[in-house]
Amino acid sequence: MEPALKVAIHAAIKGGEVLTSYFERIHVDDSLEKSKNDFVSEADIKSEGTIKDILLSFDKDIGFLGEEGGGELKEELYWVVDPLDGTKNFLHGFPFFSISIALIKNENPVLGVIYEPLRKDIFYAISGKGAFLNNEQIHVTKPYPLRHALIATGFPFKRKNKLDTYLEVFKQVFLKFSGIRRAGSAALDLAYTAKGTFSGFFEFGLSIWDIAAGSLIVKEAGGTVADFRGKNTYLSSGNIVAGEQEVVDVLLKIIDSTWTD
Repeated sequence: MEPALKVAIHAAIKGGEVLTSYFERIHVDDSLEKSKNDFVSEADIKSEGTIKDILLSFDKDIGFLGEEGGGELKEELYWVVDPLDGTKNFLHGFPFFSISIALIKNENPVLGVIYEPLRKDIFYAISGKGAFLNNEQIHVTKPYPLRHALIATGFPFKRKNKLDTYLEVFKQVFLKFSGIRRAGSAALDLAYTAKGTFSGFFEFGLSIWDIAAGSLIVKEAGGTVADFRGKNTYLSSGNIVAGEQEVVDVLLKIIDSTWTD
């Protein structure tokens, strides 16, 4: 895994160079709407191409799945890449976006890298080896009063028909915890949960490239990751709760009392 990690980090940094070369030079008018409220830009596409070339040069027998270009999956082993998580932030000049790269083996992430290009921060983990930020080991928050805990989330911009249900969850979480933040990059929300900035994170309707790397990093930082029913299907369902164990338990209890899917 160590050689694969080095390649993934290198690919993320090179993809980040592409993104920073475009940042604040292209805007929402320069993008295409793939589906309602879901945008793609030249920066996304070129970043993915750069990352894909580097990863496939490492081992062409490993499959590749990218958000923008798809790819050929290998049942046992494949890369999953989001070349720009936080495209809407990027297009509006809001400086919170990232690159997410995961290596999936037998449907489980075994390696994860999240890169924040503007800060040059690299979060990474190998299964069973711990989680790190810029070579320093990181951990989720230690248990402390819930009223002090800060929670991250994402709004259901792709599934606005679920807004009322989401708002009920939001209300109960808001009343239970210190505060809620919605910054616009699920991968970074998970990375910041792993380093203890956030005590927990919840969102629904995400894609595998949004959460594969981050879910592993949270686990390796000592956290818990589950779907909305406390099970292990978050990569396929896209519904995820992550963070310190007590916080996850409370979030799951709130969701269980309100969620209808």
